[in-house]
Amino acid sequence: MEGKLSPGPGMPASEVAAHQSARIHQAMIEIVAQRGYDAVKVRELVHLAGVSSRAFYEHFESKENCFLRTYELVARPAVRQLIAAQAGEGDWRERPRLIFSAFARELEGAPDRARLALVEAYAAGPAALELARRTEGTFEAMLAESFARAPGGIPVPPMIIEGMIAGVGKVARGRLLSGREGELAALNEEMMEWALSYPGKHADELADLDLQLVWRDTRLQPLIDSGGAGGGEAEFETGDRALILSSVAKLTATTTYSNLTASAIRRGAGVSRKAFNSHFEGVEDSFVATMEQRTAAVLAQAARAQAAGSTGSGGLYRAISALCDEIAADPLLIGICLSDDFRSDSTGSRVRARLVAAVADQLSDGASPSGSASALIMEASTGASWALFHHHVIRALAHSSPQVAATLAFTALAPVVGAGDATMAIRGEHGPA
Repeated sequence: MEGKLSPGPGMPASEVAAHQSARIHQAMIEIVAQRGYDAVKVRELVHLAGVSSRAFYEHFESKENCFLRTYELVARPAVRQLIAAQAGEGDWRERPRLIFSAFARELEGAPDRARLALVEAYAAGPAALELARRTEGTFEAMLAESFARAPGGIPVPPMIIEGMIAGVGKVARGRLLSGREGELAALNEEMMEWALSYPGKHADELADLDLQLVWRDTRLQPLIDSGGAGGGEAEFETGDRALILSSVAKLTATTTYSNLTASAIRRGAGVSRKAFNSHFEGVEDSFVATMEQRTAAVLAQAARAQAAGSTGSGGLYRAISALCDEIAADPLLIGICLSDDFRSDSTGSRVRARLVAAVADQLSDGASPSGSASALIMEASTGASWALFHHHVIRALAHSSPQVAATLAFTALAPVVGAGDATMAIRGEHGPA
């Protein structure tokens, strides 16, 4: 990092202030890249930047404010580079390729900056997440314009474009986190093959398909009510343990995990301290057990729905529909997926990560049960599907019952079986088998 500047003859205070601000931004980038946003401390920032705490607070209101402004400093020129990379290109197929190539170069040339923008911004609080989503929106608009420039225009629903950007982001984050960002340039052709599997007339059918319900038979109805917040085929619990699990579920659905207490759980369950301690070591243990029970119930229902499909692809569509329905019926799972109350290394964060991984595995296995699709295609498709599931199912449940199962299934299936076969399989599940 450059040497410290002080005001003096010929050194305007404004220049010193600009230099200090730049050093603090660079310190933020370096610390975040090494240890993540949660590890950043103002005292460490000022030490690395070679400025005083007073100087820091003259430039920034807080650590969060410093991060947000650093994000904008990183993201804005990167966006301009990507816009410039495809400006003037007349071939609509070539424009996404040029965008991805420029994106890969940006990541390879400045991995620390990329980690701040593509990884840590999604874990640095609501304001940072909003900035990251705004940047995603810029990329989505850029991609939509590319397809619109095709002769006659290529129909691509906005949600599919959103999934495409999310899939690219998933691949990029995976390479960044493993120090393999240099691989991205070599993945250009395969990523374009993946992206271009979506646009076309079949994607245009999704709005109608999403409005139709998947035909069900009685085998897919909930078998038990596990505590009044969703159902499923989970291990049957009885006695005090069942009462405690039900109490944890109800309390977590109406408050935050950090506010859970053993006394509140016992009161809700109507059990004694001795009874609680005979089953669980504490709040954390009971919370983990409750989440494992609920997750198992949801995945069991999804697996049963998948088995009822008339084809493998149709089964995945049924499984996604079941996931949407089951999570919609379970306030606990909705709350866990949406909660910002977990530290990155907390029990709640780990439990949520297991839930996400389990759903992603189901999507991946259902889309390519024989493993015929490449690992990269599955990585991108699963990332796209999960992002859409989280944005348009989990977050929408607070306001309405989402109808996006066909779009989610198409996102997972089109790169593997083709867009036409994907929509045919989805349509085939809308009547009695």
